[in-house]
Amino acid sequence: MAFADCFPETMSSEKQPIPSETSSVRSTKEILPSEAPTDWRSIYVAAALGLSCSVQFSLYFTSLWPYLNIIDKDATETFFGFIIAAYSLGQILASPSFGYWSNRIKSIKLPMFTGIVFMFIGNVIYLSTELLPGGQRFAMLIARFITGIGSANVTLVKTYASTSCNPTDRPKALAYVTGGIAFGMTIGPAIQVIFTPIGYPGLLFFKGLSFNMYTASAYAACIMNILSAIALAMIFKENYVGIVKEMSKEEESGFSIDLNPVPKFDWVAVVLCNITRFTQQFISTNLETIGSPLGMQVFAFSKADVVKFGSIAQGGMGFMSLCTYIAYIAGDLNRFIDYRICNICSLLLFLAFHLITYPWPFIPQGLKSFHNEDLINATHEVVGCNIDKFGWCTSTKQVNVWLYYITFAIIMGISFSFMNITLNTIYGRILGPRRQGTMQGILQVSGGLARLVGPVTISALYSAYGPSISWISELVVISVNLILWAILYKRMVPLKLLHERKIGVPVRVKAGYVYRI
Repeated sequence: MAFADCFPETMSSEKQPIPSETSSVRSTKEILPSEAPTDWRSIYVAAALGLSCSVQFSLYFTSLWPYLNIIDKDATETFFGFIIAAYSLGQILASPSFGYWSNRIKSIKLPMFTGIVFMFIGNVIYLSTELLPGGQRFAMLIARFITGIGSANVTLVKTYASTSCNPTDRPKALAYVTGGIAFGMTIGPAIQVIFTPIGYPGLLFFKGLSFNMYTASAYAACIMNILSAIALAMIFKENYVGIVKEMSKEEESGFSIDLNPVPKFDWVAVVLCNITRFTQQFISTNLETIGSPLGMQVFAFSKADVVKFGSIAQGGMGFMSLCTYIAYIAGDLNRFIDYRICNICSLLLFLAFHLITYPWPFIPQGLKSFHNEDLINATHEVVGCNIDKFGWCTSTKQVNVWLYYITFAIIMGISFSFMNITLNTIYGRILGPRRQGTMQGILQVSGGLARLVGPVTISALYSAYGPSISWISELVVISVNLILWAILYKRMVPLKLLHERKIGVPVRVKAGYVYRI
């Protein structure tokens, strides 16, 4: 039989022996998280909604920079970094708010519908930038900011995955939802390959609007938004079985006592999870931000080729991610793997990729370059690195193009997908069986902060010093994260509920302390 003593935190803030006169609550049965069957249909729909949302983050990456160069000649690599960061700023501002909102109303439907509307508006503005007489880069920045606000929906589907299933099914449910989100992020540029044959300016219609290889992705995103809204309204049904029921007893004194308190989580472990998410998104966004400039200046690709080959590489990464998720789900790998070890291995793979693709001084081949004067009388597109614009063109070595894109697809595809599964599972277990909307929003803010800081920082470093310093900055971030995991490894464990605690040891909860006797 389990017993719990509850006493208000206001009585004493010190860890003292529990006074005998404190009120007590006795139960003849442990009250545990629900073992009701998981509603897998709702999990599948949540995964599809997450995919639709996340694909709109990466759908534009290979086409946005070449398109911006065409419609606004004043756009620079640094301003392009601000455009990428604007999406993340919107996500940072909206994610905690959406999470808190869903906690208050105990539902994710209305916040998600609001997010879909924001994404639709942002995509429509993006489509309309070419109609403006000037300042197209600023309109594109606003469009990505508004779309970023809508992307806070990712927080909501992750929250639902963590709280809509029983504890046994949680890792697999998270794998489905995070798999959908991650797969959406990786296949976005691959979808762009479908639109490449349309070319530019493409088909003109309705007062100057065009359907071309650069704007087709925005039309596709609008269609996704409409389909997501329909699925949310007509198919998705919320069913929470992974939250401890709130049960209380009113004592004679009128004081309400929680019969089923959930212990407070370890904030140190939560902070490390957020740092790890920052690292993951810092690496991801930086590679996507400088991917097109890198292809044009280091590998001497044309604007059309950088879209095509960048999209193929992203497609390869998406394929590897899909294989990883299928292997995890079909093989029930959650029964065999250690999530902490897998998370560390993912960080080590990040490290390996950057070491393999670093432009080491001993590499024999330099960069193809040109001068401004070569642009004056050119009858075709001049490719390579502009020596008059970038001082590092003559000193930087060219990494083998096949080595770069193959390792990008394989190593990053596997490591990102495994980290998405392991980190979200670890984070959900650390928080325990409580409503996680606000905390999942904070985790999303950490990723959004990386997407805000990363593009601005990395684009400035890349423009000034080339890919070498950009790679070194990422190696430093990864290494610091690995050191923190080595130090705090033993704290990255699931939250222990009251029935799992040692008898007689006080446990901190929302109302004060409880203990078993």
